[in-house]
Amino acid sequence: MASAAPSIFSFGSAAETDSETWLTLAVQQYSFNRQLRSGELLILDYPKTVVEGTGIKVLEYFNGHMENRAGNTDYFRELRKRTDDLGAVNTMMLCRSEAALDSPDPKERERAVEEYRPWLEAMKILGGQCIRVDVRSPGDPEEQKRHAVAGLQALTPVATDEYGLEIVVENHGNHSSNGAWVAEVMKQVDLVGCGTLPDFQNFNGYDPYLGVEEMMPWAKIVCAKSKKFDEQGNEVNVDYRRMLKIVKDSGYRGSIGIEFEGHDISPVEGINATKRLIEKVMKELG
Repeated sequence: MASAAPSIFSFGSAAETDSETWLTLAVQQYSFNRQLRSGELLILDYPKTVVEGTGIKVLEYFNGHMENRAGNTDYFRELRKRTDDLGAVNTMMLCRSEAALDSPDPKERERAVEEYRPWLEAMKILGGQCIRVDVRSPGDPEEQKRHAVAGLQALTPVATDEYGLEIVVENHGNHSSNGAWVAEVMKQVDLVGCGTLPDFQNFNGYDPYLGVEEMMPWAKIVCAKSKKFDEQGNEVNVDYRRMLKIVKDSGYRGSIGIEFEGHDISPVEGINATKRLIEKVMKELG
């Protein structure tokens, strides 16, 4: 099986990604979606909540919780200071745009590139690696593949050359939930700064194990989505042993973001349950 994609960004020390700890645990901000939407938790307090509640010091973000902060460099400098003070690091931001990066209209694709700029700047301030963008518009799969390739080939050089960041595509609806389709897009884009973000549970009927395997050769970050656990601590929707073996066999060494979307327990409890499961499976796999 092919190794994961090369990266312009080196994340983690050798000690963090050696043979015994080949995955570096991270937390995705969306795990606290309800608390952030309600105002129970503020984004500026998100780093402290994660570090103190889980011990994990690698943080991911979602621009949907702070779209009113676009272009507010002071805000992101303060967020960076708070992560630095905790000895934490920031890696990735899930981003969405009003204009579609894979639109059939070239002008709309250009607008999408411009709409991603404030978030590239924010992620640069935060010291991160990449942003996730969507290519999930409906339509004929072959036509949409061409539009996705065009949009990603336009955005990726902006990210790499102007901001020193990378672009990742997640399985996130419509054609992007088809691992083979995403793999074809990556082959045609053919840029080091553009890769994938395989999500364990976003395939919408497509075989998730096959989908992750198809996306792993270009993976720059992996998403360990979790929703519910049985009495033995296993995630009930996905076989983590099978999934993490696929990740390891691909040659991937890097960050895996825990994204807990359950409702029966608190986000911190869900993140910790996922953390325990991942660490257990990592030991089993050696």
